Amino acid sequence: MRTASHKHKPRICDCKLTQREFAGCYLRTMMSTSIPSLDLAHETDAWVTVRRFSSLNEANDHGLVALAMGEDCRVEQQEEDQGFVLQIERELTPKLEKELNAFTAELEDCRRQTKVPEVPLHPAGWAWYAAWAMGLIAVYRWQMQPGHSDSLFLSSSHGLIVSHQWWRPFTSLFLHADLSHLAGNLLTGLGFSLFVARTFGAWKAWTLILLCGALANALNAWLHFPAEFHSLGASTAVFSALGLLSGSGLVESWRMRPLWTWPKVIAPLLAGIVLLGMLGGGKDPHTDVIGHVCGFVVGLGAGTIVAHVEQRRIH
Repeated sequence: MRTASHKHKPRICDCKLTQREFAGCYLRTMMSTSIPSLDLAHETDAWVTVRRFSSLNEANDHGLVALAMGEDCRVEQQEEDQGFVLQIERELTPKLEKELNAFTAELEDCRRQTKVPEVPLHPAGWAWYAAWAMGLIAVYRWQMQPGHSDSLFLSSSHGLIVSHQWWRPFTSLFLHADLSHLAGNLLTGLGFSLFVARTFGAWKAWTLILLCGALANALNAWLHFPAEFHSLGASTAVFSALGLLSGSGLVESWRMRPLWTWPKVIAPLLAGIVLLGMLGGGKDPHTDVIGHVCGFVVGLGAGTIVAHVEQRRIH
């Protein structure tokens, strides 16, 4: 059962065991662990233990190295500690010991490379949310006062692109059409903004949320131009927060590619798209679906970039 040339150092990636060879190794392993009868009494003295392991997979992996060196081997489970031992039929040779040590070192190196350090979490930033909420309520009270006009502060395609009124994408984030509009954004923004603050830190999170919301409004106005288009509400900022969460989660899960399946890696993106569809759509003809999508897309891009920079800084 030799699979490696004496001229080259065998590694686990070099082992080309046929199905029959692997089945033979598996059969010897199962017989040594599950059939203690017959003539195994005198065999027990002949087998030499060369390594001890806590997991069966690790023991089997090292057993493949022994097979590649032409050594008959078996794996036995220990009753006292439920561990596993790798045994060969003769004394351990220096060459086999060298290969087993090299393979162990390769496994440890692989574990170090794929080990993902814990990402520190920040405080939720309740004070920042409270300040934002009070600001929205105060602006709404001002809007409801007789004689006040908010037309100069709405997001407007012509106002931004033709008249160069650059403040409109930002100021429109604080305006709302009615009380239910305000309450919905306050409630939805509560969860998203607190999670973003936990991820990036409160001051950075709220800077990103408001900046991405304003950029999303500008993008929305540009997409509607040359038609005259007006919008208002904090929802673009709210869905920018959702995009920031999806982007940062995607960066973190991307680091786990060696250990996770692809559906699990892209799960943060899929979850964000599902929430966008659930919360950002609606049958109300006044719902600015394109604005919600713009907020999510801008937040997704910003979250990916900022999380990547943060990751490189930390690691």
